[in-house]
Amino acid sequence: MCKHARMDATTFQNLCFQLENQYGLKAYRRMCVFEKVGMFLYMLALSASNKEVQERFQHSREIISRYFIDVLKSVCSLAVDFIKPEDFEFLNTPCEIANNPKYMHHFKVMISFVFTNNTLNSFFL
Repeated sequence: MCKHARMDATTFQNLCFQLENQYGLKAYRRMCVFEKVGMFLYMLALSASNKEVQERFQHSREIISRYFIDVLKSVCSLAVDFIKPEDFEFLNTPCEIANNPKYMHHFKVMISFVFTNNTLNSFFL
């Protein structure tokens, strides 16, 4: 599984433990955290469809979708802790963005969305 996830086994295990212990990813009767994260990474790394994941992991479409969203929510929580701007006021916005109305409008909308909602998880609630 780790070769499909494009990481070594130790990194994969550390990611799973962190998602479980710090970001609320839970194991269920039918599936452990390792399998959930493995399916998630398999889909992302190989651009696999739900049907391909059903074949590979032998779970239903509904289970694949449900657990993909569970892992995605946990990964988004993790991302909020790791992806933080150095300049929260965005005073040092690159001039390519700041001086171009084509880009600056979209940049302001995205920044406003992120800081208004204060987390990426609100997107999924």
